[in-house]
Amino acid sequence: MDNELLLDLYKRQAKIIFSYLIKCGFKSEEAEDIVQEGFIKAIEYMGGVSNNNMSSWLFTVCMNNFKNRINRRKNLNKIIVNSYEPFLQDLYDTSALDEVLLLEKKENIRECLNLLKEEYKSLLIFKYELDLSYKEMSLLLGISEDVIKTYLYRARNKFKEIWREQYE
Repeated sequence: MDNELLLDLYKRQAKIIFSYLIKCGFKSEEAEDIVQEGFIKAIEYMGGVSNNNMSSWLFTVCMNNFKNRINRRKNLNKIIVNSYEPFLQDLYDTSALDEVLLLEKKENIRECLNLLKEEYKSLLIFKYELDLSYKEMSLLLGISEDVIKTYLYRARNKFKEIWREQYE
């Protein structure tokens, strides 16, 4: 991999990975560190990974760094949730909620997300927090758009199931 390709990769991926880490509760400095560590590994192992797989490999490296930090902190409940309304509309009427109830609902969403498998939680964050398209998620994770759609469908259904068990 040449320097231009690495720079292009950095421009395309760093912001997505950084935003994802922020949504997972990391402080800005920590998220920057994780992204930088991932790119340092990319530079160190340039020859060992094909250019076609570099994007998904880089994401995997950053997510492994992320998981290592989570394990060190022993604090798995730092997910920050802003809006999962699109697939919860049929479960909860938000038109009558005041601000306090909305904050409580966000906390409930956080708790449900933490009960999901990591891959489902990640996909829901990518879709509803970071507004990534299926194509962007596919490129980032190195799997087909059809698989992304299937997993996201399953993730939404599992989230709804957990929601119903916990709050209805």
